[in-house]
Amino acid sequence: MQSLNSQIDLLGRLINASDLRQKVISQNIANVNTPNYHRLDVEFESLLAQELQQQGTAAEASPVIAETIGLTARSDGNNVDIDQEIGHLNKNALMQQVYLHLLRSELAEMKMAMKGT
Repeated sequence: MQSLNSQIDLLGRLINASDLRQKVISQNIANVNTPNYHRLDVEFESLLAQELQQQGTAAEASPVIAETIGLTARSDGNNVDIDQEIGHLNKNALMQQVYLHLLRSELAEMKMAMKGT
């Protein structure tokens, strides 16, 4: 079982990664009509899962911004699909809400333990 501090640290890192993803998705949307712009994404959860599987701890995993490979580009070289980006934006916002809710719950438990109630 993870200690409370490591759970809070992990949730903080997930929140930071989703914040970075929000910025990257917003950048993709802002560049939807920019010729030769290629969609970017944030890789974190898969890196985190890999590290947890290999080491049993997530001490080093950090979010990485990477170009999305394999998407079909339009005639202007841009491969951003606005509908997909809106979907990614909504999913990311939902995940961020989940992470924040879990963090609030962990902090409330810690506060109750400190009060002895």
